[in-house]
Amino acid sequence: MNILNRGQIVIFPTENFQQWATQNSDEELFLSSQAEPAVYLIEEEFWEDELIIEKYRKKIMRREFSEICSDESKWPIVKDNEQFRFYFNVFLGLVVVDLLESDLYSEEMDL
Repeated sequence: MNILNRGQIVIFPTENFQQWATQNSDEELFLSSQAEPAVYLIEEEFWEDELIIEKYRKKIMRREFSEICSDESKWPIVKDNEQFRFYFNVFLGLVVVDLLESDLYSEEMDL
């Protein structure tokens, strides 16, 4: 077991995100009220939650919205953290523990 030198942003889609997704999906969606969260690893230490959300919200939105719809003109316009929270419930944490013994693997994503 290892503690990683990362913090985390965990997001859950809100009902508002699910409504947007249902109306704009490139494919048929099977959304659930028990939607699975996404975990984004960030710097290990931070002091201001709002500054961290502001720093990463565009990257997070790009990934989350592009998973649903490839046409960016259909993506919601989100200009601040309050609007971001309209689409996502956000939780931040400082500790990430790897319970596995095998090496971590990462793959580059183009967005």
